[in-house]
Amino acid sequence: MGMGDNMIKSENLLQELFEDSGAIVLITDGDYNIRYCSSSIQHVLGFRPISIIGKNAFEFAPSSIRDQWKDCLDQVGTSAKTEIQLKSTWGEEKYFDVTVANRIASHEIHGLVIMLHDITSRKNETIELARKKDHLDQFIFKTTHDLRSPIHSAMGLLNLLEKANEEQRGIYLQMTRNTLLKLESLIEEVNHLYKVDRMAVKKEKVDLKKLLEEEIEVLKNHPLAGNIHFEIEFAEEAELFSDELRVRTILGNILSNAVKYSDSKKSKSYIAINARVEEEHLKVSISDNGIGIAKESIDHIFDIFYRATSEGEGTGLGLHIVKDTITRLHGMINVQSELGEGTRFEVSIPNLIFSAPEDVLSEDEKKAIH
Repeated sequence: MGMGDNMIKSENLLQELFEDSGAIVLITDGDYNIRYCSSSIQHVLGFRPISIIGKNAFEFAPSSIRDQWKDCLDQVGTSAKTEIQLKSTWGEEKYFDVTVANRIASHEIHGLVIMLHDITSRKNETIELARKKDHLDQFIFKTTHDLRSPIHSAMGLLNLLEKANEEQRGIYLQMTRNTLLKLESLIEEVNHLYKVDRMAVKKEKVDLKKLLEEEIEVLKNHPLAGNIHFEIEFAEEAELFSDELRVRTILGNILSNAVKYSDSKKSKSYIAINARVEEEHLKVSISDNGIGIAKESIDHIFDIFYRATSEGEGTGLGLHIVKDTITRLHGMINVQSELGEGTRFEVSIPNLIFSAPEDVLSEDEKKAIH
């Protein structure tokens, strides 16, 4: 057997190993034209190997990262790894560690062996961890700020109480009580956000009509609800299966907000609820004729501790909890509002009647189960 035959046999053996490795492997000739492309490229990026073979290695990457790709190839013979990002045929961004070796052990370049190891899962986990850390940093900063504010107010009122006459004392005591109640409400909402966020999603039958009636009954006792007329339209095409606590959290917070930001100047206030249970989704719209939201604030109302107005008694956590909970259930929320006219929230969440609760678990929860 000649040297050429041995080389062919060795390359065939290498190609078999490459096919089993799971990595995308490209082998070029001395002119850097791709002569071999592993079949893994098809299920990782969606490209057929035959569409890659014959291309020049320097043209493999899209023009947007061509310079970075050239730097990768220039590292031939080193142990350096370069990370690049490529888009699959179905539009998914994928991340790869790239290593480049000389095809034949020699000081001269006789061709390249390019290996792309898919690190997308690891990269996405890193990105998600960074996002969570940033979210936690913001949460701690804003929570500390918002807890400190009512404490400072109460301290200031206590100082005034020391110098107040009998008539003023009653006023300052009530103001102090209101400040501490706001602090208690804020602590309860922070605790609720922390607790619910860490609970796995449940699949259970939800009596939506009863749930809404219970929430409305509680809100009717709110000091600002005396002038508000509640209207419910309810249609049930299927039974609703979801996480009852989370559904209650979503609807309860939106309804509570509608009460807190009702317009006391209007002779007739209303909160209208239209709920429809379908086989695939629960769809709820909640409309009111309250004070409304300014156009420039609409994009921020789900931000943590954001308050669109100084009116009302909200903590700025309610709608953030709503958005966070809807996201956990893979749902959607839309808001339309006009300042002085009112607000309409539209919520859609999946009905789990034909689904397993695992369908809405986070990746961390799925890993914990398995």
